[in-house]
Amino acid sequence: MKQKRIAYLDCFAGVSGDMVLGAFLDLGLPPEVLDEGWRMLGLKGVQVKGQRVNRGGIMGTQVEVKGKGTFKNYREMKKAIDDSALPSGIKELSLKILHQLAQVEAGIHGMEIEEVHFHEIGGIDTIVDTVGAALGVSHFGWETILCSPLPLNRGFVEGGHGRLPLPAPATVALLKGVYIVPAAVEGETVTPTGASIVTALASGFGPLPEMEITGVGYGAGTRDTEGTPNLLRIIQGIQVEKQQEGIWVLEADVDDMNPELLPYLNQLLLKEGAIDAVLIPIQMKKGRPGFTIRVLATAAQREGLAQLILRESTTLGVRMYPAERMTLPREEREVETQYGKIKIKVALDQEGKIINLMPEYESCRQVAEKKKVPLKEVYQEAIAKGREAFKHGGGNRPFIKKGV
Repeated sequence: MKQKRIAYLDCFAGVSGDMVLGAFLDLGLPPEVLDEGWRMLGLKGVQVKGQRVNRGGIMGTQVEVKGKGTFKNYREMKKAIDDSALPSGIKELSLKILHQLAQVEAGIHGMEIEEVHFHEIGGIDTIVDTVGAALGVSHFGWETILCSPLPLNRGFVEGGHGRLPLPAPATVALLKGVYIVPAAVEGETVTPTGASIVTALASGFGPLPEMEITGVGYGAGTRDTEGTPNLLRIIQGIQVEKQQEGIWVLEADVDDMNPELLPYLNQLLLKEGAIDAVLIPIQMKKGRPGFTIRVLATAAQREGLAQLILRESTTLGVRMYPAERMTLPREEREVETQYGKIKIKVALDQEGKIINLMPEYESCRQVAEKKKVPLKEVYQEAIAKGREAFKHGGGNRPFIKKGV
């Protein structure tokens, strides 16, 4: 089974840009990676130092940015990243974080995005937190990043635009569609920079996922709060992708449609990406014969295929409901037989042993017609040669090509 590297941002006390950097360093990010990033960015004299501190009885890393510099606005920050020697992937993620932060600030304060100045964040901290987050993600190479629900509190904070309510307006704007919970500590728990970073990185917000833990890092906030330790925890691990897949079932019943049109619809659904499409004879109300159009689809395909059913059939509605399916690992190969090359599909168990081996019908039909031999003999030959190939390790002849 395929394994993937995963990280979970456990924001039990909140999140800020410096807490993210601290957690990265605590997790094992070499300081040299950050130093090289500042050099490529052209930030001379900038250093990010990590210091071990105690927060509520738990040790974590608090970062301090040394070296001062100023950027007048978002335009200057964007230009600095665009013109830098940073790798393209790090540039792209840094600009994504920075742009969505500037975009909400511009909307809140009624100004052009290029002129946004991050009043609440002094010196170069914004660009350091933004690029530092991208450098860390690149170093660890996580394939999936998830985040816990974010704790928010009410109150007020003094900023460059005067007294602002908590959570900060920019934070609220950035967290549209994100699962939030009441905070257990007072004061600002999620900063705008922290909100921009986690929404750019995380593909979902929810409970801790299944994984085999390979590392834990704690990033400390500047305040030592009572009760909940003021820490961000990053848990990284290895996740085994299950063979159980989430799919959608689409159904519609018709009894007033010309049956000659149904095979066309069925083939069109398959052509447009349906996992499967079948027609099931049914008896509908008033005793009329009809058909159920049933389609299996991924979440991404669901809407498009439902629209196709509505457009090409006489139904007035499509039922859609989620389902799960358990699948076997499979391989598509070609096997060399006395009649020629035949495509086969092989289903395997977790130990790599054959559970099912079936030739492709079209491949067998073409060979049978060409060689003028019974189709059943071509089937039997393909199955026998396929099993023989697996018996001898699968990687040698008579297998000649391995597909997806």
